[in-house]
Amino acid sequence: MTPSSTTTKENELFFRHWLRKPKEMGSITPSSPFLARAIADVVAARTRPTLVELGGGTGPITQGLLRAGVPSEKLVVIELEPHLHAYMQRRFPNLRVILGDATRLTDILAEHGIDDVGAVVSGIPMVNMPPEFQRAIVSQAFNVLPDDGFLVQYSYSPVPPIKHKALGLEAKRMKYVLRNIPPAAVWRFSRGAEFVPLTVEKAKADAQATAA
Repeated sequence: MTPSSTTTKENELFFRHWLRKPKEMGSITPSSPFLARAIADVVAARTRPTLVELGGGTGPITQGLLRAGVPSEKLVVIELEPHLHAYMQRRFPNLRVILGDATRLTDILAEHGIDDVGAVVSGIPMVNMPPEFQRAIVSQAFNVLPDDGFLVQYSYSPVPPIKHKALGLEAKRMKYVLRNIPPAAVWRFSRGAEFVPLTVEKAKADAQATAA
């Protein structure tokens, strides 16, 4: 598959999914290579073996991370939508692309023997998400991260896309990418002084309550 045919297929699949479920997609077009590069710059300093991407979609951020030098064996992608998951598996045959729900991240990684996560990158639209779902996803992310780990969330909102203060997190806008449609901000969320660690049991309970 040539780069041009990959881009055409990606755009078609992305747009069809947007027509079916627009609330699940943050934009009508896939993320640009410039946004992918900005995200890669933010996570470049992480030395731990595993980088987790939530919501791989059609793979523009995944491709950007790989092009930026993230080894394929270090990257794990979680995708909820079966059609997008199947496409990602075909596009990245050497990558671990797992069909799963981000609110079950702790269990998913344990089931696949994945640990020592250094950072989590999220492309899941958070701004208009119900608070309980947002809390469940963020809690799961920090449940698998070390004390110095962080969550990277890209968003088209000018304000932090995660209600970080209520979760005891610190937020910092790391990049603003104009060469994206629409322009996007790259946010980094880390544990703050008031962060309350979650036990695995509490994280699972939150995920189960959200799924119910």
